[in-house]
Amino acid sequence: MFENLIIQDINNLVANHQDILAHEKEGISKETLKEHSDLTLYFKEKFIKDKGLKTIIPNMIQALPVEGKTISNETQCLIFEMFINAVYLHDIGKINPAFQRNKMNNFKIVVLDKYITHESKHSLLSALIYIDIYLDRIDKIIKDRDDRIFLYNILYSFSYIISRHHSYLENLSEVQFLDKIERKLVSIKEDDFEISYYKYKERLIGRKSLNRLTYRYGKDMKPVVFYILNKMLYSLIVNCDFYATHTYLQGKEAEIKYIDKIDDIFSIYKNTNVYRGIEEYKRDKNYFGANSINSLRSDIFLEAESNLLKNLDYGNFFYLEAPTGSGKTNTSINLALNIIKTNLNTNKIFYIFPFNTLVQQTKESFDKVFDEKIQKDFRIAVINSITPIITEEEKKEKDDIYQTDYTIDLLNRQTLNYPVVLTTHINFFNYLFGTGREINLPLLQLCNSVVIIDEIQSYKNTLWPEIIRFLSEYSELLNIKIIIMSATLPKLDRLIGDNEANFIDLIEDKNKYYQNKLFKERVILNFDLLNHDKINDEDIINLVERIFEERGQARVLIEFITKKTARRFYNKFKDKFQDKRKVVEITGDDSAYMRNKIISEINKIDELGNYICKDILVVATQVIEAGIDIDMDVGLKDISMLDGEEQFLGRINRSCNKSNCYAYFFDYDNANNIYKGDYRLEKNLLDETYRSYLLNKDFERFYKKCFERLEEMKGELNYKNMQVFFDDEVKNLNYAEVEKRMRLIDQENYQLFLAHEIELESGETLDGKEVWKEYVELIKDNSMDYAKKRIKLSKIAQKMSYFTFDFLDFDDKYDKRPKHFDCNIGRIFYIENGRRFLTREGKFDRIKYLKETGGMFL
Repeated sequence: MFENLIIQDINNLVANHQDILAHEKEGISKETLKEHSDLTLYFKEKFIKDKGLKTIIPNMIQALPVEGKTISNETQCLIFEMFINAVYLHDIGKINPAFQRNKMNNFKIVVLDKYITHESKHSLLSALIYIDIYLDRIDKIIKDRDDRIFLYNILYSFSYIISRHHSYLENLSEVQFLDKIERKLVSIKEDDFEISYYKYKERLIGRKSLNRLTYRYGKDMKPVVFYILNKMLYSLIVNCDFYATHTYLQGKEAEIKYIDKIDDIFSIYKNTNVYRGIEEYKRDKNYFGANSINSLRSDIFLEAESNLLKNLDYGNFFYLEAPTGSGKTNTSINLALNIIKTNLNTNKIFYIFPFNTLVQQTKESFDKVFDEKIQKDFRIAVINSITPIITEEEKKEKDDIYQTDYTIDLLNRQTLNYPVVLTTHINFFNYLFGTGREINLPLLQLCNSVVIIDEIQSYKNTLWPEIIRFLSEYSELLNIKIIIMSATLPKLDRLIGDNEANFIDLIEDKNKYYQNKLFKERVILNFDLLNHDKINDEDIINLVERIFEERGQARVLIEFITKKTARRFYNKFKDKFQDKRKVVEITGDDSAYMRNKIISEINKIDELGNYICKDILVVATQVIEAGIDIDMDVGLKDISMLDGEEQFLGRINRSCNKSNCYAYFFDYDNANNIYKGDYRLEKNLLDETYRSYLLNKDFERFYKKCFERLEEMKGELNYKNMQVFFDDEVKNLNYAEVEKRMRLIDQENYQLFLAHEIELESGETLDGKEVWKEYVELIKDNSMDYAKKRIKLSKIAQKMSYFTFDFLDFDDKYDKRPKHFDCNIGRIFYIENGRRFLTREGKFDRIKYLKETGGMFL
């Protein structure tokens, strides 16, 4: 149906097209508008072929009903034509003679003196010319009135995308886009200077009004489909523009990278010891011996693989629910590779994690399987704010004459041009809902990919219904295979009641594993402290002392739910156990360097694989519940949310090869003060029923109660109402409002840069003052090539993370800055004498900082 696509031609639209320029750079030939437009079309074809857009875009169009009925074939074809030509025509406004003279230094274009200072922007003019072309096409081709009005809506939204391809997306219903377009039309009617080279300028000037573009948004329009279609157009335009411009400026085409040698990659994976062991177990169920944890891990691996392959054609959503220590990461790698091998259109893997520590741990897992040689083609990229951008130079042998191509390295990072991407939930949601130009580049890469989401329960609880509806639609429309994995997995599809979405459980009977004594009895739970009045400091200290007395040596973890309480008990225990055993603290007040150093010390093993640090107390906050790979003997925890309790248990006897491991629960701080508005807190382990849920790993019934409250809240007739949000904000393409609603973190922290000296494990001393000086000089260097600057900034960000601490002043509701600092760049606030706000161990002394500046402390 979409084969006979009409592509507009600059030759037919623009007079003297050979003289109209799109780009110019000293030392190379200038690029004409025709050449640039053709090049964007070339990259559009590459993306259509490599990312499967040939079916994805038509499928989205077919999912858009008009007045409750399927769109006619004729209308569908015209929408597809409009979509593709929006890419081709996105820069046609560059025919503006003022743009040619002022931006392109093009003296072939005659410009009278009175026009030299004329408006030289091109994006809004591009949108107006695009509207003119397609108003004419719609009126000539489409006879059905409903279809015509529907197409006017599509034209309005597509033209807005064109007008914003150099900026960001706003709330379309609030920005008076029609007024801007109308004013541009009136201006052109008064003086047609800007469209001097447009061959159809008489038709454009003759238009009386553009009001019909906004007659109404179809009441039966599927809001999420309409939203994603427009977001995909934005992503495609900016991707094609970026790649075409790079090709002109660098004189060579950037390689677009996918997973294309899956058989070779799979054979390497199958040659690992873990995979070979599982294959042996398939043949001989006694391979690992009696009561072996590896037998259970293998059963989970094989069952998940079998159910995936049986159901791959029937759904896009797969749940991998399995106990802590069951090998979910290895199982998920196998599942992703199986999807790509079986589904030939799928060619990228995205791993999404709540914390950078989990990102790094998974990268290490991949590195153990795929060596550097393989990763030259099968690149596994970590994308976060502190990981340097990977350069092409780093993939090659060192060569003195090799010059780093900063431009291609930046382009790869901006577009996530890697076969495998490991990143965070925050980044992932920015790709789906962000409004910026650059943050929308990765959306195209998500098409025909495998997305593995770890610990989805860590997402903001009140957003679960919106999240699962969006993810369901994204997966269906962009052909994304999504695997959600966790030991405490909320089956979020129950919140939308969508039986057609086919959410598939990869583990049919999870109790088969959760109730197995190797997992269930991995940690013995003790609730005795919850059966008395509120616990006091002395009770906690006495219990910890007793544990060490009874065991002699032990690896003990105690978790509190506020930093203030954790720091107070850390200081108490440090004094109590001075010269007896090691006491360390892990909270959100650690720098990345300090946290990694502490975890490395906890996890250090000897040549026999035994922990060197056998006698240690770790005092922590909830940051250790997920993302911190430590294995302790005994745990104590201040109660909060039930799934948080299970995540905590995952830090105890993580290896599943120890006995006599306990977890004690107590009630100290009020969790409602920390997790405001989370429905999972309505009951806790003070309730006997909730204790049974935790003992029996019955998280389904726990989440069911939470879902009931969420459905009540989302049904209220106020701004929280989910259907109102989709009808008013999503359907009306209020991009900024959607981004705001779908933000995972409401509070915006800023960062304190505490300058001091750090002695690294290599013996090198890193001076914070010098690092800051280097950063400031780099920021202020306006002569440096943009791409080179971005690469260098990404590299210094890693060093800066050694000195930066997230900070939020709850007393500061207005100026959004800390009360004490020496200077700042953006949201990074520099303190020259940073050492005075650090403890002896190099941790941020929040109490001292707030005492000196005035403020509260949580």
